[in-house]
Amino acid sequence: MKPFKYSFQVPFQELDPAGILFFARLFDHAHDAWAALMAQTGHSLKSLLEAGNYLIPLAHAEADYLHPLKLDDSICITVTPEAVGNSSLGFSYRFHKGEILCATARTTHVFVDRQTGKPVPVPKKLCRELGIHSS
Repeated sequence: MKPFKYSFQVPFQELDPAGILFFARLFDHAHDAWAALMAQTGHSLKSLLEAGNYLIPLAHAEADYLHPLKLDDSICITVTPEAVGNSSLGFSYRFHKGEILCATARTTHVFVDRQTGKPVPVPKKLCRELGIHSS
């Protein structure tokens, strides 16, 4: 799968007093991009919550800020799935304003049994749909 693209415009209510995107909001947009990618592969959050035997909680998140995101900036997030481990998947995010790389982020999600909370293998079908090799 080629990198997934997701766009948004920086809204007023997400700005900090300096007039730039409040740092925690970067993860809100990364999550929205991740959810859109999952929906595109047929694994919407709604379907996972209603019918899935597993949950996919976030285990790790990190970000680097390289250029301010300001009011009404049009931002394109490129999401790239990455193999991590037997029960986890990683995703990298690149936030661009035109040609300017404004931020990068990474998340790691762990697949756990809905009932026991114990790790389970990442479904092979999902790995195929995301275009990554499972370990």
